[in-house]
Amino acid sequence: MLRPVAVLFSIFYSLQALALSAGQPLPELMIQDKGELTLDAQNDIVYVPWSTKNLDTKGEVQIIQYMAARPSAEKQIRPFTDRLEEAGFPEELIHVTTVVNLDDVTFGMSSWALSELEKNKREYATSAMVADMKGHGLQLWNLTAKSSALIVLGSDGNILYLKDGKLNKKEIESTLKLIDSEIAKRQQ
Repeated sequence: MLRPVAVLFSIFYSLQALALSAGQPLPELMIQDKGELTLDAQNDIVYVPWSTKNLDTKGEVQIIQYMAARPSAEKQIRPFTDRLEEAGFPEELIHVTTVVNLDDVTFGMSSWALSELEKNKREYATSAMVADMKGHGLQLWNLTAKSSALIVLGSDGNILYLKDGKLNKKEIESTLKLIDSEIAKRQQ
């Protein structure tokens, strides 16, 4: 018979094993409910299933932003996205996917958050935006609720960089250097 402490330890250990870590493959996230926002010929939003399995890690540096549908989460990631835009990396060699957890939204604001996501897709038509209606990414990747996370993948699909929460200036700059280094590998 297992002791209660041993059972708790084994549960805790198995939960920790699900957490993301650098150097490891990114566990596949598949979103069927809503999914990626695309535009049809009439500029109407069409949702299609989305999976991390379809990310082209060989051709492009894949950057995934996973965030709660809250202004505070967007504020956490904004300094990085601003610097990424300023860096002026070749668009054909980086691919940014923003996955918004619409299950992690201030009460009563889910319709508004989805509407804002659709508005942003129309404004930034070439950007990859994904609606995670049930918070599958938060659960699968063991991320912090009400927050944002940044993931950079290498050409092998493994995690090169992961930050769950707000990046400081040093982390932003070192991540941009990492992305620049990965771009250089793809240009060879």
